[in-house]
Amino acid sequence: MNVCREIYDKVGLDAIVICSHSNTFYLSGFESSNCQIVITKDCQYFITDKRYVNEAVLVLKGKFEVIAGDMKTIATLCSNAKTIGWDSDVTYNTYKELYDTFGDKLHDIQSEIECFRMIKSQQEIDNIIKAQSITDLAFNEVLKDLKEGVSEIEIAAKIEYIFLKNGAELAFDSIVAFGENGASPHAHRTFRKLKDGDFVTMDIGAKWNGYCSDMTRTVGFGNLSEEQVLVYNVVQDAQQTAQDALRVGMTGAEADSIAREIISKYGYGEYFTHSLGHSVGVDIHEKMTLSPTSTKDIIKNGMVMTVEPGIYIPNKFGVRIEDTVLIKDNVATSLAKIDKKLIIL
Repeated sequence: MNVCREIYDKVGLDAIVICSHSNTFYLSGFESSNCQIVITKDCQYFITDKRYVNEAVLVLKGKFEVIAGDMKTIATLCSNAKTIGWDSDVTYNTYKELYDTFGDKLHDIQSEIECFRMIKSQQEIDNIIKAQSITDLAFNEVLKDLKEGVSEIEIAAKIEYIFLKNGAELAFDSIVAFGENGASPHAHRTFRKLKDGDFVTMDIGAKWNGYCSDMTRTVGFGNLSEEQVLVYNVVQDAQQTAQDALRVGMTGAEADSIAREIISKYGYGEYFTHSLGHSVGVDIHEKMTLSPTSTKDIIKNGMVMTVEPGIYIPNKFGVRIEDTVLIKDNVATSLAKIDKKLIIL
């Protein structure tokens, strides 16, 4: 499948200039800190600087014509185009350079590209599955290190070491939160040390061949209170029920409401402070989302999404449980192999 050509045919413009890092990687599979893709009626060009040309030629042979150049090169390649598509997920400086070069010829096609990226190919799915398997491995390994006196930073470092040791990168900065720190959904890891009665929330994800995984587990350490166990069970119920209910044709808002209603029924609605989930791929957060505002976004076969409800009680503790799931044959299947029953160490 030539996605570049499919996008070109769909938007119906004379030329396309792709500048965002995520989009250039998605379309080429080649990692470069400085590159642009130009698509015209007759050719696909990969524009980069001399640092990457030789490697790009080897990797992209037969897919793109690789050229060492800059915006002047792109202007020459698009000199006959009256309409030019561009992806708006770029810095202001990049936008200004494009606008100064092409002016009113530009047409934003970011949303069209996002629609293509929402539906994963089998190769993309395989990369995410591999990333998740390394995430599972890291979680199982680091459980052995959760002992009284260890710090959040130490556990995060161990997780990231396991990723790197197994040939993966970090999909995002690992979240490791003990006790009251877990009441912040995106807590920054600190030197806070683990102690009896703490919940440990770990939101972690490896990246394999440029594709991300995303998983959160909350485990107990030592003697937990009745409220901690209750809150955990509520979140687990909400997560599993919402995941099992995901179907093609459902809106993101409908999916979100399933988990939110369960959490609200137990009186914790005000403590579920974020959306239910998001798509995962080249970026850790992609379109679409499972949120109260996603009333027009529709779940489709081939999407890979997270399901991650949480309850966060200020100054006390938080619980989040998250799986990355594949929507295939109208069924949502978790890519994580880690049990979601409460683990108490």
